[in-house]
Amino acid sequence: MKKINQVGYLYENTYRVSLHTHDYWEVVYYTKGHGFVEINNEVIDFCEHDVFVIPPGIPHSDYSDTGFQNYNYTFTDDNFNHLTYMKLHDTENNDVLTIMAQLYHEYIIKRKNYQNILDALHVVLYHYIHTLIDENDSNRFVTMVINEIINNISNPYYKIQDTLKKVNLTPDYFRKLFFDETGKTPLQYLTHKRISYAKDLLRLQSHSGLSIHEISWNAGFSDNYYFSRVFKKYTGLSPKGWLRQESEKKKTEE
Repeated sequence: MKKINQVGYLYENTYRVSLHTHDYWEVVYYTKGHGFVEINNEVIDFCEHDVFVIPPGIPHSDYSDTGFQNYNYTFTDDNFNHLTYMKLHDTENNDVLTIMAQLYHEYIIKRKNYQNILDALHVVLYHYIHTLIDENDSNRFVTMVINEIINNISNPYYKIQDTLKKVNLTPDYFRKLFFDETGKTPLQYLTHKRISYAKDLLRLQSHSGLSIHEISWNAGFSDNYYFSRVFKKYTGLSPKGWLRQESEKKKTEE
């Protein structure tokens, strides 16, 4: 049974969509403009990159004095069991927008097997929506620092202190907030992510041909010796020793 029913794109400046309901769930992504959404007699403001998830049978409309544009799609999915609407905001990289645009493209072009492609994109959106729901409960400064860390995993010149200076909280208070949400300090989180990425690069070494020095650089370490020392601290083995152990494990599993 197909999940996606309809995909639309308001590409012209729109000022009002009249009150209406759907028999299906609807996702609306505002690409431009700001205004208000009226849902069940409640008025909620929206701005660019806001995402609304609206349950079936809920009356809703949107309007703006300056106009707006949006992507929207309706779907059927038993995994959605929320009783009320959800307002979310896209990731810093606008990942949801990228998928919504692709969803609309595939819906219009209708290439062979397009319905399965649409449903697969919906599954990705489903997981993003639930991730954004969880992130709504996160402190915005913690989310900002995590995003900057992820964007700089491979940057050996990145200084986490520059990111922490952007946090308008006392260092001790923010450190506690960050630790409560991640179980790590910001520096520990950065190092953990870099070591995890280095492991991925080591596993692919036989295909990529990267040297240990190149792997350390790509994982954000400017000093090869420092990389080896930190890697051993986290894994108990040198990068070469860890790779050898992984190769032996793989042979045993085969």
